[in-house]
Amino acid sequence: MKPFPDLTTVRQDLHDLLQESDPRRPLDSLETVVVLSYLDKNQLDAGDEVADRPQTIEGWVAWVARHSPDS
Repeated sequence: MKPFPDLTTVRQDLHDLLQESDPRRPLDSLETVVVLSYLDKNQLDAGDEVADRPQTIEGWVAWVARHSPDS
């Protein structure tokens, strides 16, 4: 399993992928799909539990911090 990028890289990648400057704005469903694809590409499974998913970029960065293999 490859190590997950550091949180600064994750934050910047999500900002770039979503073309979003506000890390606290709630993401729409398409943006969430982009985030899930990014996590999958980086071998981090977000699972199927939709209700517990973060709703913002910062929420996803915090989620990665808690769930990455390196944490």
